[in-house]
Amino acid sequence: MKPMSAILCSAVLLAGSQLAAQTTGAKAPAAKAQGAQMLTRPERTDYAETSRYDEVIAYMKQMAAVNPNIHLTTYGYTTEGRPLPLAVIGAPGASAEQVLATNKTRVYIQGNIHAGEVEGKEALLWLLRSIAKGERNAWFKTTVLLINPIYNADGNERVAVTNRGSQAGPVGGMGTRENALGLDLNRDGTKMETAEARSMASLLTRYQPHVAMDLHTTDGSSTSGFNMTYETSLNPNNSKAQMSLLRDVLLPEITKNVKAKHGSDWFYYGGVSGSGDQRAWRSDAELAKPRYTSTYYGVRNILGLLTETYSYASFKTRITETYWFLEESLGYVASHGETVRDVVAKANAESIIGEQLAVRQQLVKAPALQKIVFAPTISVRNPYVADRPFRLRPDGLGNSNVTSEMLPFFGTTEPTETSLAPRAWVIPTTPTAAAALIPAPGAFGGGRGGAAGTPTQRMMASVIDRLEAHGIRYSITAADQPFSGDRFKIATNTLDAREYQGTHKARTLTGAWEATEQTLPAGSLVIPMDQPLARLTFILMDPRSDDGFMWWNILDAVLGLSPAPIYYPVLRSMSAVK
Repeated sequence: MKPMSAILCSAVLLAGSQLAAQTTGAKAPAAKAQGAQMLTRPERTDYAETSRYDEVIAYMKQMAAVNPNIHLTTYGYTTEGRPLPLAVIGAPGASAEQVLATNKTRVYIQGNIHAGEVEGKEALLWLLRSIAKGERNAWFKTTVLLINPIYNADGNERVAVTNRGSQAGPVGGMGTRENALGLDLNRDGTKMETAEARSMASLLTRYQPHVAMDLHTTDGSSTSGFNMTYETSLNPNNSKAQMSLLRDVLLPEITKNVKAKHGSDWFYYGGVSGSGDQRAWRSDAELAKPRYTSTYYGVRNILGLLTETYSYASFKTRITETYWFLEESLGYVASHGETVRDVVAKANAESIIGEQLAVRQQLVKAPALQKIVFAPTISVRNPYVADRPFRLRPDGLGNSNVTSEMLPFFGTTEPTETSLAPRAWVIPTTPTAAAALIPAPGAFGGGRGGAAGTPTQRMMASVIDRLEAHGIRYSITAADQPFSGDRFKIATNTLDAREYQGTHKARTLTGAWEATEQTLPAGSLVIPMDQPLARLTFILMDPRSDDGFMWWNILDAVLGLSPAPIYYPVLRSMSAVK
């Protein structure tokens, strides 16, 4: 092992080119067929720069021109109106109807949700190149891929060399974490207030993928020896068969394969915290909430996967390890398509009516200790940013500086509070025409309801808008009818003082459900739970949910009244409501 002073000296002298290095044995996919014309921007700039939106679109078109089996379309827009691109491979065309008609396993993959975390974007361009060259033809006998390399396209164009300052490149700059509204797209899975999230949810509804992947980079624990970590949906309400397939089968298999092929250590996302007997590798309990895209996939019964390369690995290493993850996971899905489709079909058909489901949760310790690897990082001068060096795990050292420790692992969640999943949720309307539920243009901005109509009508219009964005089925009652069910009597109704994700202030209710008999007016909103998106619907509608419409102020037209209402404005019933 070299003395640390020698390593530091070399790293400073080669600051720009060092970022292009990669782990011993890592080989980027060769670009032989078209030579330099098939190189991505990182490859052309010795990994000093990342691709811009126009370059991504041009590269996708170039790969489609090389291989006519790559079909290009768009599936929505960003806040600034940039079309969101989609490459469809494995179907005769790019439409949802053509994809569904294949009856193959459908996989959606997106990169660049945080536009400073650009490795997924670049790895997906490598993957399209490999597909264009015919290297992945065997996959498409059983699988259709839906690929968007650049989800946060607006943030991608806000390049600055100062973004993500501790990250080891690209030194030529990268985009921003947030979109053009200054919102984090990886916090918009439930409230649905960005054009990007609504576009993605529409894609999921129309194309119905069985598997979905979201590709990230983390600036977490600086001593972790994992260049790649991954995660699944952490919500305890997920289908158990789905979680077993991911956590007990797919992820262990691809982890073993990449270790054998490339010598790289992978593990679940997280970091070491605590000391003494409390020292452990922990995931993040926040990831149990479907505001996060990978968990949003899970509660929609999709096999959701999150990747997090580590920011201290060189830029080329991060792209390479993400590419390896795509290779291994897609190879597994292509070889086990029937199993994948079967567990998703069963999850969609499962009834959760009458079950006690989690509304709050905590991390739980795994029964066995896990091997956690560590590798030191060094501080390297950034040649373009004053007084802010970045961290780097030097490449070329193999495993000579890697150590390991057996530690407790907190990587799944269990409920701390549960609530009954009903047969239907109901919002009684005020006794006016149901047509008044249709919002006036611009009346319902910000998720709080607008000025038109009664508070209940404004709230209902905002709820309906988001139900439709998610693809959740609902109905409006045509006549007055008797209702038997439960109402939630509010004990406390508090609003957080801190603003979060724009102007949202988290609302929290406490109280208890009690039986009620009442007349349900015509024009009331009914959301049945005998539908595939019941798990998501439960989280959105329960009054104690820590990631539902209530929490995100979508019901504030009523819950924010003064004096505050005595009852939560949503009823539940164990009987069908027509």
